[in-house]
Amino acid sequence: MSATFPISSRPSAPTRYGLRLRGLTWLVWRQNRLAFWAGLGVAAAVAVYAVVRHQEMAHAIAQGNLDACRGTEIGAGACSNKLMAFTQTYQFPMRRPLQVMLALPLVFGVFLGGPQLAQELESGTYRTVCTQSVTRLRWFAAKLLVPVTVTVVISGTIAAAMTWWWQPAGHLLGGSFPWWQWYPYDGIGPVVVGLSVLSLLLGVTVGLMVRRTVLAMGATVVLSAGAMYLLASLRGHLLPTTLATVQQPTASAAPSNAWVLSEGLTDAAGRRVPDLPSCYAADDYAKCLVRHGRTGRWAEFHPASQLWPLQWAQTGLCLLLAAALAGLCVWWIHRRAV
Repeated sequence: MSATFPISSRPSAPTRYGLRLRGLTWLVWRQNRLAFWAGLGVAAAVAVYAVVRHQEMAHAIAQGNLDACRGTEIGAGACSNKLMAFTQTYQFPMRRPLQVMLALPLVFGVFLGGPQLAQELESGTYRTVCTQSVTRLRWFAAKLLVPVTVTVVISGTIAAAMTWWWQPAGHLLGGSFPWWQWYPYDGIGPVVVGLSVLSLLLGVTVGLMVRRTVLAMGATVVLSAGAMYLLASLRGHLLPTTLATVQQPTASAAPSNAWVLSEGLTDAAGRRVPDLPSCYAADDYAKCLVRHGRTGRWAEFHPASQLWPLQWAQTGLCLLLAAALAGLCVWWIHRRAV
């Protein structure tokens, strides 16, 4: 940061893969290269481990002829013991990594996004760049483009690996390993990338405004966690639900492994009617409901086929919010003196 010649004339430096980075892009890469290479190394290790575990599960399913048990609930039928053994051996060890995946977006936001601008604004080193042949907006673009690109590559690689690891167990166990719960949902698919980019932009925006590195990192944790909670609350409303009814008051109107958002009872005309708590104590719950005109059930749900449409819808929302934050940063830099 103490160089006296323009950034645009800085000699290019080849990366390990032969790419030649120049000017601000090279500078931002060099400032963050340790974090970038560490993240890429972790992503590669996770990918290798996930591939190995996937192959082990696929082999166990083929050897045990578990395809015939696909979608069967654990605890019911002849497949129960087989599925229980598979769950204990392969699905239980997967739970912890999927739970840890919830923290991945926070890592990008706190350790890459928060300090990205705040560190230079706090120390004043950005002035060295901006007094040469570089405008403030160009400096910001470089400080944003490189971390976003690396975040997409690293989070995308890890998400793809975790998805590949989860798929055999998810398809086999069905409702016993619900796809809509926070894990595996938040640990697989494109939503991991969307949340990571959003958290990164939250960190960058906060760092630009507060100009204090530690404060920016702390605020990013709170804001990113809050954003993830709100997005999880909105998830069920991102796509239209399916409505189904069945003429049996004790049977579910939703198919197996569906994400049921709401359900209840219907009368003979198909109208929704309130439940009858008094029937819970009856000797025959179903007959009690029928006597009081409750002859069927309704349900609003997302079928299992909407897993990836929901994932892409939430990812699109995350990227839209991230773009809005980037626009806010551009306005802030253009209108205010950093």
